[in-house]
Amino acid sequence: MRKTYYLLLISLLIFACSKNQEYGNSEIINKYEFTDFQSVVKNPKEFYKDTLRIKGQITMSSHNVSITDGKSWIWIDSFEPAVDYDTVYQNLNMRDVELIGVFDFREKGFMDSYDGKFTELFYIKTE
Repeated sequence: MRKTYYLLLISLLIFACSKNQEYGNSEIINKYEFTDFQSVVKNPKEFYKDTLRIKGQITMSSHNVSITDGKSWIWIDSFEPAVDYDTVYQNLNMRDVELIGVFDFREKGFMDSYDGKFTELFYIKTE
């Protein structure tokens, strides 16, 4: 009986941790097609002030938050307006995400070490 209880508890924890989470306005998801991450990095002026739907992994350092495809990084200044509270940071670190936000190639983040910046995020979904 005790073994069954522990197996059930572990199963529930795994299910809860793997569940996708959504933040922000999910109604806009169908308005935007995916944009290839490297297309944005290679032609940043083409996407200036565009609202993009992109996939990548959120990474956090002591200086900044960014999204990466493993080759390049785009700085994320804030998760607002999709999320207006700081606790989401813990849920997103090292998670694969899909996001929709406004891109600005002129802003490069800490010590100009990023390939642009998302100035606003309207939607975030963990995968």
